[in-house]
Amino acid sequence: MLLHAVAGIDCVPPVGAGRKSLIEAIHWSDVVHLHAIHSYFLPFGWLVKELVRAGKPVIWTAHDYWMLTGRCASPEGCEGWRKGCGFCPTQKNYPPAYLDFSATQFKVKRKLLAELGSRLHVVAPSEFVAQAIREGLTGVEVYVIPNWIDSEFVAALQDIPLSTAPINLTAEKIMVIIIANDLSDPTKVDRTLVNQLLEMPHIEIHTVGLNSPFTEGRVVNYGRIANRKLMVEAIASADVALFTSEKDTFGLVMIEALACGVPVIAVDSLASREVLMAVGVRPVKNKQEIVELLQNFSIPNSYANSTRASLREKVFENYCGGVAFARYIEFYAFGKKPNAPL
Repeated sequence: MLLHAVAGIDCVPPVGAGRKSLIEAIHWSDVVHLHAIHSYFLPFGWLVKELVRAGKPVIWTAHDYWMLTGRCASPEGCEGWRKGCGFCPTQKNYPPAYLDFSATQFKVKRKLLAELGSRLHVVAPSEFVAQAIREGLTGVEVYVIPNWIDSEFVAALQDIPLSTAPINLTAEKIMVIIIANDLSDPTKVDRTLVNQLLEMPHIEIHTVGLNSPFTEGRVVNYGRIANRKLMVEAIASADVALFTSEKDTFGLVMIEALACGVPVIAVDSLASREVLMAVGVRPVKNKQEIVELLQNFSIPNSYANSTRASLREKVFENYCGGVAFARYIEFYAFGKKPNAPL
């Protein structure tokens, strides 16, 4: 972890029994499925060497942009990877590093990806991430299989009955929930917007996550919630969910809120546009529109005639585990392209 914090590179290969069991598992498998393999895990060169030696097909679910860049997983608008990286505009982008070896590592990573060749099959959770990978890694086929609500979350939903009446906000109080791993991250949570909402006497802000910067006034901070039942209860108690992230590659919290029957008011972004429009909802144009909506006890017009129960139904149709499971099984069969993106 210390070496990675300095150079942004995983340098230490596995040794001993751990190394032996990992290699045995790779050779035992029919398919090797990679997820987020960066940051304090394995040297990429060592892993690719073992994958090539085993000759197994590799599926890589790209939850972020790491395979494209020379260093980071969250470029936050930077497209240096189109020109080979180098001169990284910020070393703080996740995962942070003190030194900039992004240009060198960009070349190394491209060489290693080429070694995987036709064995490599890439899945992205959203079409805009898939398109970026297609542009950066020409010749690699990329398919889209959206993320989904997990089985524990679905089980917890069974205890939350939802109304079949049209969704309306009361004229007394609006409970707004905000969910993020790190609530202090300005690219995840728009602090100025939230403080502006708190100036309205009928707004109450509920947060789930670490490092909440909101501590005064009508604020309820739950902190990090690991228990899925408690998470569902916290979300379902809200009137609306606010999503202002600028860097999500999917935005599962939007789906979780909708599954709880809570309408999501999201600032327009690639993630919010793709995720919400699959369930017939549009993000708002800008932050001022959010202020005006909540000031007038309103939700976006795209929720017209929606009920809390209907929001859950749409999520189950598009983002349940069964749908994703079937598409991955189809993908594992190779030669069968998964259905068109949902």
